[in-house]
Amino acid sequence: MPRRGSHVHVWSLRSLCAERPRLTWVLVAVLLFALLGELSLRLAAPAVRWRLDAASDKLRIWLSPGQSPLAGYVFRRSRWTYIDELRSAGGTITLRLKPGEIFSARVAILGPDPSQARILAFVPASPVLVAKELEGNALVLHASEPLVSVEGVPPGSWQPSQPDIVTLRRQTVDMTYSLKAVGQSGGQSVWQVTVPALPQAPVIWFGSAQAGQVYLTIDDGWYRSAYLLRLMRTSHVPITAFLIADAAAEDPGYWRDFVAAGGLIEDHTASHANLTGLTLQAAQAQWRIPIDDFAAWFGVPAPSLGRPPYGAFDADVQAAAWAAGLKELVMWDVVWTPDQGVSTWNGGPIQAGDIVLLHWVPGVGHAVEHLLKTLQREGLHPALLTSGV
Repeated sequence: MPRRGSHVHVWSLRSLCAERPRLTWVLVAVLLFALLGELSLRLAAPAVRWRLDAASDKLRIWLSPGQSPLAGYVFRRSRWTYIDELRSAGGTITLRLKPGEIFSARVAILGPDPSQARILAFVPASPVLVAKELEGNALVLHASEPLVSVEGVPPGSWQPSQPDIVTLRRQTVDMTYSLKAVGQSGGQSVWQVTVPALPQAPVIWFGSAQAGQVYLTIDDGWYRSAYLLRLMRTSHVPITAFLIADAAAEDPGYWRDFVAAGGLIEDHTASHANLTGLTLQAAQAQWRIPIDDFAAWFGVPAPSLGRPPYGAFDADVQAAAWAAGLKELVMWDVVWTPDQGVSTWNGGPIQAGDIVLLHWVPGVGHAVEHLLKTLQREGLHPALLTSGV
């Protein structure tokens, strides 16, 4: 038995139950405080971050602060450094990588919350312009690898069906393009390319006058003169015909006889369109159809001379003619019409080197016959109008 006067505390079940909740809350509070402290410290930890700019191939590396109330404190006392090379960096740096380069480095964060990380960045190899070729009316570019996109060029210049080729059409002036090519590997590059202007078929108004030649040219071809054909056979008159393909197609046999009689067939376009109102490509097609068809229809060399309908031409028409395969565009300085007869450019008599314009209309045979007499009186004679005359 306890002695008298001593104090003994006896824990009863009732008193223990009364004390336990208070102890539990204390333990929970301590635990929460520890967890929050740990979480706050972890959130405060800075991190090494990096970003590769695909456009410039520049790699930027920097130390980024954490996100808790302690972040500023920890960040100010931290720095980062390379581990493998044992050199300090500390702040933000920017590195210029080369196409195809792989950058790998281990870094350490030194400070209140030390850690390590690895930086791994890869710069895809840039597509390279390996060849440039002039093909007709276009400059063709060849890339070192298939491309997935090309920016800075006219629509249709690059097609996914030919991913390593870019075709730039030539215009009437030099064109410079700054095109951005993105390769299949992910690399990209910028090519500065100048596309040379299309050559232009020169325009002539007079032929050579050295031997007293005059050049009789007849346009269109809708009317076919049997009288003129007989005159050519009997008098051996050289005539240059600038034919419309649509008109010539109506009676190819007549034009074969015309060639056999000493005539020359040249290009007056496919349908007699005003070429100055067309695109360069459409004008080229107008010139090209007779070039392809006449050789097959009449068994003659392809035309090398062209005459623009209505005498209308500009730089695009000249470039289209050259691109189609013509050497010169032929105008005139003397005109014959059924109403007014012969009209010269200066109001004077016909002279050596003159190019006379007639049309395939009723009476054209008699007009040529009359012109032959005039030429004979002047000591002149007709000749075929060929390229370079």
